Amino acid sequence: MDLRITDTLFVKSVFDLSQLPPATLPEVAFAGRSNVGKSSLLNRLMGRQKMVKVGSRPGFTQSLNFFLINGSVYFVDLPGYGFARAPKHIQYKWHRLVEGYIETREVLNSVVCIFDMRRIPDKMDLGLLEYLHALKRPAWIVLNKADKISQPKRQRQIQAISQKIPGFINKIPLIVSARTGEGVRPLLEAIWPQGL
Repeated sequence: MDLRITDTLFVKSVFDLSQLPPATLPEVAFAGRSNVGKSSLLNRLMGRQKMVKVGSRPGFTQSLNFFLINGSVYFVDLPGYGFARAPKHIQYKWHRLVEGYIETREVLNSVVCIFDMRRIPDKMDLGLLEYLHALKRPAWIVLNKADKISQPKRQRQIQAISQKIPGFINKIPLIVSARTGEGVRPLLEAIWPQGL
């Protein structure tokens, strides 16, 4: 597949489900901890250095942010979880927004679950996977920050992570580095909705 992103447009930030754009195109959502490099990875995928704002503090993304890719698919940046330093009522609002979107959005094609390759998925990470599995939402497991782990340790770490999440994956995790671009093209080709 010779897939190239040639056109990227920020469409809108959604703070309430009533603000969602018309459900006319497939959507791929991106989820992960607040410090996992989700924004940087999205920028790398789109080939635009500052399309997605990279926060200096965890929890920067507070809305569903829609980016139109090649005029044919939306990439949706979800609020990060785990380390957001926001009041509990704000975190609850984000939680309900994300849940409502994932549970009801018919054009949601899949969810890209981004983890830090250096860390074993914890209770919150597994909770996300269990949630998507229960909803029968297709999920991709992506291990980011591959540049921060030495080559000899990689395979052991991939095996350790895969053993922690065997019930949620039928493929090996995708290995990427937002910083170097490693694995970005295979990731893009894997998550691109079929038929486009």
